[in-house]
Amino acid sequence: MDAVRISWLRTAVMSFRTAMTAAALTLLMGLGAASFLDSPEPPADHLGLSVQDEATSRLLERNNCSTTGFEPDVIPSAAVIRDRAGRAKVVSFDHGWAVFNNERPGELVAVCLGRPTSARR
Repeated sequence: MDAVRISWLRTAVMSFRTAMTAAALTLLMGLGAASFLDSPEPPADHLGLSVQDEATSRLLERNNCSTTGFEPDVIPSAAVIRDRAGRAKVVSFDHGWAVFNNERPGELVAVCLGRPTSARR
């Protein structure tokens, strides 16, 4: 009977230790992700774009774009892609998603909320 209790106790201790390790790792990953997501979005002119790519920088600013994405509840309406010739252009979000998934040619540069609309009076 003592061997059964010791075996059960050993199993319980190992299960508890495993659960605590998993919880600690989950917490660590969550805190790391939160600190990354809370970091401010750099202005488009500080994205590491070359001087000759100021047009792309302005394009990103005009269309409220992000190179890192938005909150999960925010749905982008457009995307900026770079075509095979190296030109950046605004396309629909679906087109940008297809580029991201290698279903269409090009490179996804950013996702965008679109141009701001003027307030209606």
